[in-house]
Amino acid sequence: MMEILVQSLICFFALYGVIQLGLNIYNMINDYKLEKDKVYIIITVKNQQDTIEGVIRSIVWKSLNNYHGGVIPNILVVDMGSTDDTPIILDKLCLEYDFIKVTNSKEYINVLEKMIN
Repeated sequence: MMEILVQSLICFFALYGVIQLGLNIYNMINDYKLEKDKVYIIITVKNQQDTIEGVIRSIVWKSLNNYHGGVIPNILVVDMGSTDDTPIILDKLCLEYDFIKVTNSKEYINVLEKMIN
């Protein structure tokens, strides 16, 4: 009797593992399909220390509440040569949110040129 119980448990966990593996593969494929459909928002800034944090947090908040049921877009902030505390604020936001990237105008132009060619 004990042997049948042990074999039943082994079969149950083996079946459960196979089902979980299938679900993980299915989710991975769906995530890959969504990657190319992601939304990107590009913001250019220069000396916007008083407003940039509010703008970005507003985008995040509105995206969580409205956009496709809570999908947050990637945000690329292009700093056009700020001389105030804008870069410090942007660095803080990048640490807080992994979907925010900051670049400068030269790097941004290089990326655009590669996309065009």
